[in-house]
Amino acid sequence: MTHRMTYLVIGLAVILFAAYWAGNLARRYRLPGVLGEIGAGILLGPYLLGSLPLPGMPHGLFPLQIGDVPVSPELYGLATIASIILLFLSGIETDIKLFLRYAVKGSIVGLGGILAAFSSGWLLAVWWLNGSLQAGLLDPRALFLGLLCVPTSVGITARVLSEHRRLDSPEGVTILSAAVIDDVLGIILLAVIVGAAGVLQNPAAGEIDWSEISLIAVRAFAMWIGFTAVGLLGSRQISRALKAVRNPTQIAVLALGLALLLSGIFEAAGLAMIIGAYVMGLALSNTDINYVLQEQIEPLHRFFVPIFFTVMGMLVDLRVFLSPAVLGFGAAFAAVGFVGKLVGSGLPARALRFTTVGSLRVGLGMVPRGEVVLIIAGIGISSGILTPDLFGVGVMMTLFSTVAAPPLLGRSLAHPDPGTTVSDHGMDSIETNFDFGSREITEFLTSEILKAVRNEGFFIHAGEIKDHLYQIRKDNVFISMRTGERSLHFTCQREDITFVKNVVFESVVNLQHTVTRLRNFSTPAELQTNLVEDTNRNVVNWYRYLDVGAISLQLRSRNKEDILTELLDLLESVQPLPDRSAVERAIHEREQIMSTGMQHGIAIPHARTAGIGELRVAVGLAPQGIEFGSLDGEPSRIFFLVVSPESNPGPHLQILAGISAALNSAEARDALLQSSSRTDLIQTMVRCASMRTGGTT
Repeated sequence: MTHRMTYLVIGLAVILFAAYWAGNLARRYRLPGVLGEIGAGILLGPYLLGSLPLPGMPHGLFPLQIGDVPVSPELYGLATIASIILLFLSGIETDIKLFLRYAVKGSIVGLGGILAAFSSGWLLAVWWLNGSLQAGLLDPRALFLGLLCVPTSVGITARVLSEHRRLDSPEGVTILSAAVIDDVLGIILLAVIVGAAGVLQNPAAGEIDWSEISLIAVRAFAMWIGFTAVGLLGSRQISRALKAVRNPTQIAVLALGLALLLSGIFEAAGLAMIIGAYVMGLALSNTDINYVLQEQIEPLHRFFVPIFFTVMGMLVDLRVFLSPAVLGFGAAFAAVGFVGKLVGSGLPARALRFTTVGSLRVGLGMVPRGEVVLIIAGIGISSGILTPDLFGVGVMMTLFSTVAAPPLLGRSLAHPDPGTTVSDHGMDSIETNFDFGSREITEFLTSEILKAVRNEGFFIHAGEIKDHLYQIRKDNVFISMRTGERSLHFTCQREDITFVKNVVFESVVNLQHTVTRLRNFSTPAELQTNLVEDTNRNVVNWYRYLDVGAISLQLRSRNKEDILTELLDLLESVQPLPDRSAVERAIHEREQIMSTGMQHGIAIPHARTAGIGELRVAVGLAPQGIEFGSLDGEPSRIFFLVVSPESNPGPHLQILAGISAALNSAEARDALLQSSSRTDLIQTMVRCASMRTGGTT
């Protein structure tokens, strides 16, 4: 057991790093990160590098296993937990009210895509696997391959729509609502096919018992609908019970425990685990702990999901594609899966008063597949329904649809023609931008705005953190909010722009009120006089952050403005500033808020700004003393200028604390002022810092 666990923990470490690097590489070329993670799995898997002998591992880190699944049971078990987390979150993010509100158009488009995609994939598989359409219509392999054509990865489409500012367009709203239909009906269809697979694979006496299949189908529908209804009706009671715990993290853990429990119940009933996870997520989707769950489970999502996609890649045997027959089937299946969704969703859209261009946009938006397809494919191979070559065919279809559809959708969205045949002024969207000039202010206001719209009864769907995209919905109001580095960008219908401006205005007022209350509670000047203690843990490596070229033992300036300019000149003498004007503006803005003149003759002007790429420090001495607006009214003699990048993390506050602590004695300040050279000044700072911490640097 210890030996197996050693393989597991080392393998997990390799998977996490490989998935991270491969995902970033894919995103660099504007591809979904999941493609890189799958590619990493194919490369590391038992069919390629995973079986190569290593020191202490004669069979490789990921040796080929005998059985339906080529990876170790431990690793596949973690991938199974990951799939439960994925579907649990998918259920939580499903907007039931959106589903009901746009049920007509969304249902027609979604059903059209499901029927066309499933039928085309199923019939192609029947013909390819059995040689004709007359035989094998109930072949579980063909039914499962048809099922792989059903789900839509709306996240990929939403990203493209967002880039073109079309999330709230008729096409965008229709795609989003139709994708909900896809998820719901696809899960139900999975329940039926998984439940009936055993009977279809092993018919008694060569005949199929249709009554048993009908019973299985009814049971699958009954369980799905029954548990969903009970969950939705009892969602408030479940939420209330979970909230009794009070701790948000523990609430999320227990909610995930319920998802695992329901997953086990569904599996024991002959259905798939992920169906139970989705049902539990759906039950909690309309509760007040929805966003708490999404936020708290995000770390688990980031840990497990790359493992899932990498393991799915490991299941792909590239050798099967050396066969022209398999390669041909994979190409044909990918083409059929693409066209089936495009036509199946596009034609109903055309009948719903979309133009040809609009119908094309809807069809292309429904084409991309993603994680749900891979989860279903994993169930297929683990249950023995799909063989490794058919699993590879399903992955090939998923990759093709994910890579090919987004660029085509982008080109169609760039076309100037309208998407509907009837002018719908209610869907004329405009963009409104608010530049707040600061990343911190933007982050505070984002939180305040989201809280405000939630209090108004709006539903918010947050995209991935890196996308900074929020979809805000209520009744027929649809607003998308995207956060920039220092600004907020809203896209909405023209008649909703007044609401947006009022929300932003009230959020700014609330933020100002909060700041005023904070000032009344304790003034910064009072806090600043007690910043330094006798000891300080932060030991700054001054040899790293302070260049001798950025030191002046005798500043020439005689006033505050000139001192700041001279310190900036010192920084530029070592290395040019990317944007000096931005750095200068940030420093002066910080001084306007409150002088950085401390006590005992020390001044530490500092700022965070986008005008610099790395933390920089300059030091200047003025033994004669300069008026700098210090706390104790005394002239300032020692000046440290600290400038850090606005976005990249760095030891900005640690540097400030290190300066204050190192010079918190008259002896240290006198020693610094008496430095004989710039190198001696750095050595003095190192000695002073070491004495304050009782250690060495």
